[in-house]
Parts: sequence; C-alpha cells; structure tokens
Amino acid sequence: MHEISFRQLEYFVAAAETGTVTAAAAKVHLTQSAVSTSLAELEENLGVQLFLRHARGLKLTAPGRQALADARRLLSGVDELRDSARETQTSLSGSLVVGCYSTLAAVLLPRVIAAFVAKYPDVDLSFIEGSDQYLAGQLRSVGCDIALMYEAPELTLAKDLRMTALYAAEPYVLLPAHHRLAAQDEVSMTDLAAEPMVLFDLPPGATYFLSLFKDEDVTPNVRYRATNFEMARSLVAHGLGYSVLTQHPGISISYDGIEIATRPLTPRRPGLNVGIVRLTDLAPSRRATAFAEQCAETLGGSIDFFDG
Repeated sequence: MHEISFRQLEYFVAAAETGTVTAAAAKVHLTQSAVSTSLAELEENLGVQLFLRHARGLKLTAPGRQALADARRLLSGVDELRDSARETQTSLSGSLVVGCYSTLAAVLLPRVIAAFVAKYPDVDLSFIEGSDQYLAGQLRSVGCDIALMYEAPELTLAKDLRMTALYAAEPYVLLPAHHRLAAQDEVSMTDLAAEPMVLFDLPPGATYFLSLFKDEDVTPNVRYRATNFEMARSLVAHGLGYSVLTQHPGISISYDGIEIATRPLTPRRPGLNVGIVRLTDLAPSRRATAFAEQCAETLGGSIDFFDG
C-alpha cells in the first residue's frame, strides 16, 4: 500500500466537484489518464470504491461522500498551515467559500464582499446560495467554509453547527400599495386573518411566519406559496394577497416595477436572528474569521467568532 498524497486528494475533490474525469483533468491541469490513475490508486489505498462510473460521468458512493468531506477538511487544514507560515496578520490569501441564505444574498452579501476584497485582495472568495438545509449540508461536507443565514430550528437542535448572531430581522407586512390595510400605521394578525396570504415558503421562512399567527391564535388564509423572494413580492404587488417577510430589499416596488407598501406588525414580535454559521468541531480559518468580522463591521454590531 502506498501513502496517500495531498495531490491525490486534490484530484479526488476536483473529480467529485466537476462530475467527470475530463473536467477534473482540465481543472487541475493534468491529462485524463493521470487523473484516472490517481483516483484508482486512491480507491485502492483506502480500500473503498469512491465513485460509480457511468457513461455520463462520476457519481459519489456513500463512502465517497464521506471521503469528500474528510478530504476537504484535510486540504483546508493544509491551506491554513501554509497561509499561517507565509502571511502577516493583515495579509491573507487562499480560497474562501461563503454560503448565504437566498433572500439575504442580494441585499447583504455584495456590500460585505466589496469591503472584504478591498481589504484582502489576495483571497480567492466565492459564494453559494440556497436554503438553510442546503447550506447546512454544504457546511457539513465542507462545500463552504462559513454561511450567512437565518437561525432555523434545525440549527438550534444541531450540535455540529454553531451560529454567532449578528442581528435580529423583525417581521413586517407587505401589502399592495392601495390595499385598505396600507392606510393603517401598523397591522395586526387579526387584521390579516381573512385576507389571502402569499406565504414565503423557503425554509425556515414558512415555519417562522406561520408561528407568528399561531402565537396570536389566528389561522392565516394561505392562498399562494412562493419559494422565490421576488415572486412573493410580485404576487403581492399585483393584488393577489399580502405577505409577511423579514428581509427589506430597500425599495418599495416589485421586481416588475409595481408599487408595494410595508407596515410593521402589532404587537411587535421577536425578530429572526441572522448570523454566521460554522461547523462546531472545525476551527475556522483566518480567512473565515476575517470574513465574519467583516460581516459584523459592515452590518453593524460586533462578533467573537471563536466564543463558545
């Protein structure tokens, strides 16, 4: 049995991420035969089959998925060791993958990224977007280093994930501009009971928003469900119902240019925490820590990313 090399792990990760030997070879600048040989040697050394090979490419086996997460952790540790040896405290380089909950991404992420890359131009930063379940899965498989997301029940219960809160996003009511309730300064759940609701249904949205009604013993009249934030806003703009949301896009028109109105809920309800999430048992890299600190600086507040 030969020793497993970090190069083999790099080629394995490339093959898993691209899904084909051809694409992996192009990514790591090797021939297809060299990548194929490396993958075969790695499987032999580990004693497991990492991929199912078919005409359309490669598919990870169950042992392959676990090996991918482990390989990413090992490679991340090597990158961190290399960076620590080469860099000063104010100089960072290497790759950083940030996850972001879909509705937060367009509103929050660009300004954080702009400030971060201005401060750390040598960091190769990329990002992924998705629901809380998707991002949690990416964190567990080390598909991203950290994630900016809402606090969901799944996070509260998960011992392997840890959130550091940045701020609380308070819920509000989104209404057609000329809706009768838009004439009020604030809107109650009772006011909304008989109105058709456009429920934002991307987890953890639905669970949280429906809980607000349940707490007031009100059953909402859910007419439409939308997993796209702008779809929910456009349905409201066209008079098809109201919605309860937490994220403010900063404009009072829908994606297709129609005016909409926002009103606070009464009584005031606790907001949904927005924060940085990481794996509990994997120490964040200096790049991840710097990004978390940039989030706090840009979005307001302070953060101790290492605080238990």
